Amino acid sequence: MRKYVFGAFLMLTVLAVACKKDKNMLKATVVDSGDVTKGGCGYLLKLTDDGALVRPRYLPSGYQHDGAKVKVKLNRDGQGEVCNTYPTKQFIEVADLTDIKRDLD
Repeated sequence: MRKYVFGAFLMLTVLAVACKKDKNMLKATVVDSGDVTKGGCGYLLKLTDDGALVRPRYLPSGYQHDGAKVKVKLNRDGQGEVCNTYPTKQFIEVADLTDIKRDLD
């Protein structure tokens, strides 16, 4: 009987740990700031936590929709570029996107 209780407890523990796949992901909204060739910044991510704008080096085409809610994992090192955002120029951090998925919450 004890081995069944222990087995059930072990399975519930593994299941509980496995359900937290989005643990280190940040919520963000995709923002289309305009075509890069016409003075825009391309697609940016507006992070929900602090409102910062981040430009991913590569954003898959399935997520290139203005206003799309996503969850992302980023490698941020503080590097960036100046972008012509209306009405002024603004420093935008450029980050590597390691994982992205739609935010269904």
